[in-house]
Amino acid sequence: MTFEQLKSFLAVVKHNHFTLASQELFISQSSISKHIKALEKEIGIELFKREHRTIALTPAGEEFLIFAQKSIESYDKMQRDLCKYKSEESEVITIGVIDTMIEYGLAALIGDFHKEYPNIHIELIERGNNSILEYLNVSKFNLAFVNDLGSNNKAMDSYELFSDNLVMVTSENHRFLEDRTIALDKTSKEKYISLSGDPTLHNIFLNVWGNLNFFPSISYIDSQTKTLLALVSEDMGVTLLPDTIATSYKNNINSHIKVINLFDDFNAKTYLVNIKNKKLSKNETLFKNFALKWFDNQSS
Repeated sequence: MTFEQLKSFLAVVKHNHFTLASQELFISQSSISKHIKALEKEIGIELFKREHRTIALTPAGEEFLIFAQKSIESYDKMQRDLCKYKSEESEVITIGVIDTMIEYGLAALIGDFHKEYPNIHIELIERGNNSILEYLNVSKFNLAFVNDLGSNNKAMDSYELFSDNLVMVTSENHRFLEDRTIALDKTSKEKYISLSGDPTLHNIFLNVWGNLNFFPSISYIDSQTKTLLALVSEDMGVTLLPDTIATSYKNNINSHIKVINLFDDFNAKTYLVNIKNKKLSKNETLFKNFALKWFDNQSS
């Protein structure tokens, strides 16, 4: 049993999907499958039920999940505790990423960086925006990709990488089904869904309805963007998301959503950040400079 196998298992549990798990870990889908099969062969029990195109944990898998989570947490803690013994020339650097970065070329960026610096390995920690900022503040990593700078933005060096137009996302049965473009002031009676800690909707509503001291109903969920969109597809509410994220989800995961352009001009920005006055290692600096140049080339 290896940590790579445990990480593959946890990624499949997280996404309920072998392809998405492989994208998160930047390995092939066949490697994910081999890791799961090796685990099941070693312990002699099936961890997943595979029916049609869906997968779910077996009762044994549910119990194994607790072991896997504790094992990876202990492994991560060990790595953090031993960081003080690493030299500045460490061959492994850890970077925080929000869950939507994969849609903006993160895998290609990591691949291109590895081609130029094959001895430097990247470890990614994927979390929500607020968790990424918290981890950055306690030095779990020194570089991160975020879409909001939070209240302590003055304590960070931030570099805007790109912006993406916001769109409204609804279920395919929503009353806005026939609309291609919509003005937000026409949606005051809608129930919105947003990720916890994401101030995007609040700031937009302040812009649209702030003078009236009015905000539509917003439900916050502590989860990932894919869960948010799954709820929208079930007509539990509507949301605003970057066009790239919404369109990719519709095309590749769940076609039962409607993507509607906004008449209003709103966008979401993504940044590469690090704590001010905290010295980065040589390899972290290499990655930071490489990433800034890479995204600059993508936009030109």
